[in-house]
Amino acid sequence: LEAVWNTAKVESGSIVAVFGLGTVGLAVAEGAKSAGASRIIGIDIDGKKFDTAKNFGVTEFINPKEHDKPIQQVIVDLTDGGVDYSFECIGNVSVMRAALECCHKVNTAAAVPH
Repeated sequence: LEAVWNTAKVESGSIVAVFGLGTVGLAVAEGAKSAGASRIIGIDIDGKKFDTAKNFGVTEFINPKEHDKPIQQVIVDLTDGGVDYSFECIGNVSVMRAALECCHKVNTAAAVPH
């Protein structure tokens, strides 16, 4: 929650991407929801996590395994240019890069992995 509210300072109406829907990712989604994000896109390779994630504010779910394009390109296309805020909640360097690359060029705030 600290990363959402105080580090990135997610604003009302923002589009947020959350990479990894484990405990940390769900907390980030909940923080984004309480900050007023209009869209919260959950990204995870386990499709079973989406039902739980909806309870924490995730509005859309993307499974990278279901796409041929890099996930950052899928998100940029889905959002017509990229998200406002992106949080990498896995601790994987490749995913950190994807999280950064799916943001608009102006706001590239990414949470520190757990």
